[in-house]
Amino acid sequence: MLRNYFKIAWRNLLRPRAFSGLNIAGLAIGIATCLVILLFVADELSYDRFHEKSDRIVRVIFRASMQGQQLNEATVMPPVAQTLRADYPEVQEATRLRAYGTPRVTVGDKIFREDAFAFVDSNFFQVFTIPFLQGNPETALIQPNTIVITRAIARKYFGDEDPMGKVLTLKNLNVPYTITGVIEKVPSNSHFHFDFFPSLATLPEAQALSWLGNSIFYTYLVLSQGYDYKRLEAKL
Repeated sequence: MLRNYFKIAWRNLLRPRAFSGLNIAGLAIGIATCLVILLFVADELSYDRFHEKSDRIVRVIFRASMQGQQLNEATVMPPVAQTLRADYPEVQEATRLRAYGTPRVTVGDKIFREDAFAFVDSNFFQVFTIPFLQGNPETALIQPNTIVITRAIARKYFGDEDPMGKVLTLKNLNVPYTITGVIEKVPSNSHFHFDFFPSLATLPEAQALSWLGNSIFYTYLVLSQGYDYKRLEAKL
């Protein structure tokens, strides 16, 4: 019986060929469009999910009303991370990131112009999961004037040589940084993409205790397992 149905359907398709062709083309385009949308949604939902603590990480934002206008900024003042960590037990970890323009980097007599710099706190790689190829994520950035770089940058600057212990100098700051870690490239489905992660302890403004000015730090918290961030938000 089913065989007869298929025969009849096939014959009907062959008779008005132009009309059938349009129907088939429309169906194919519809299916292709649905697949593209599905892939796009899946990619969007995968953002930052590769971090082991992804379901507990939140970013602190600044909201204020000034002269009748609502301000919403993704960066906050230097003491915010330390204060939230100290005053709220549900905050298990707090870390900061300071994006840093396009510095010139020197290695020996070579000069490079780079644009993927971010100064980070020493515990940054304990909050965000990025595999280390060399070095220790827990200790790599404890000291000032240290830096973690990606494997691609290590290869670009040093070829097949071991980059650990070698020195990069930021011409803008005239400060040398010793390489203490090499990581994999940050995945494409991440909200940040940097190749250089120097120690934030090197920057004087990172140690400032003032709540005025210097609202330039992206600040992230790791909350207790199962804790709803809205409860913390209501306390602030």
